[in-house]
Amino acid sequence: MSRELNILPKIGINEVKLSMTSSDLNNILGEVDKKNVKGKEFFQYQDDFIFHFVDDVLVSISVNNPKIIFLNKQKVDLMNESKQFLFKENPYFIDGCYIFPQYNMSIYGLDFPDDGVQLTIYSDNQKRVYEKDIEFGFQFRSIENQVINLKYEITPYQSVGLLKFGMQPSEIEKIWGIPLKISKNSKKGITTENRANSQAMYNEKGQLIQLALNCKEDVFIDNKLLSKFGSKLDSLKNEEYFINRNYKIYFKFGIALDNLGNLTSNDFVYIFSEEMIPHWKDIYRPLI
Repeated sequence: MSRELNILPKIGINEVKLSMTSSDLNNILGEVDKKNVKGKEFFQYQDDFIFHFVDDVLVSISVNNPKIIFLNKQKVDLMNESKQFLFKENPYFIDGCYIFPQYNMSIYGLDFPDDGVQLTIYSDNQKRVYEKDIEFGFQFRSIENQVINLKYEITPYQSVGLLKFGMQPSEIEKIWGIPLKISKNSKKGITTENRANSQAMYNEKGQLIQLALNCKEDVFIDNKLLSKFGSKLDSLKNEEYFINRNYKIYFKFGIALDNLGNLTSNDFVYIFSEEMIPHWKDIYRPLI
């Protein structure tokens, strides 16, 4: 099946159409792998494509790690233009998955593509399955509007713009919106929330102890753009620093810079509380 993905909303992908039988699919693609699930429900596979059948009728088509799609004949670069696409279409966001009810389409993992992305289109009789939790989700523009125009000025060991160390997750959510992904390290008592271009880390008491901001965001020290100049920033040129792994750390400001301070748009600025100083100083213990 072609890797150029022509998405036909509520109809199919490329030459494969929803409502086909497994025999129809085999006539187009040849013999494909099959996995029975329960009763009259089964899946068929070919390369990165997954075909879901119920009563021998194709009800959904999924493709893993799509990069470029054509939706209503419009080209969409999911890897490089996802924000523009999401803002235009304004999908619902639920548990790491964007739902486009107008297209009977879902895309999972788009905010963390390195972990894998899956795009699915589904038939009308599957809307109740894919869209059942929409009322509990948020639309993309409502999330995006909560973080727009934030200025991240660092006050060492106290705050980063509106975000203050010691805040609870509920307080951060009011500023940043809901996280895209939450992970917990029960052994260390650490909870990490990931959002687009940012990360928040909390201790076992639920207090904010560290922030990470992608250099696509505007992060300032003394009203100068740290996220652009990195260690070349005038405020840092004569300051003492500490090297740990690939980080250049300035304890005076409570910051650690990716790539030894030679920042690019893919790198991060880490701003930490006093509680995190031992972790950044210890060269023998893996950093959280």
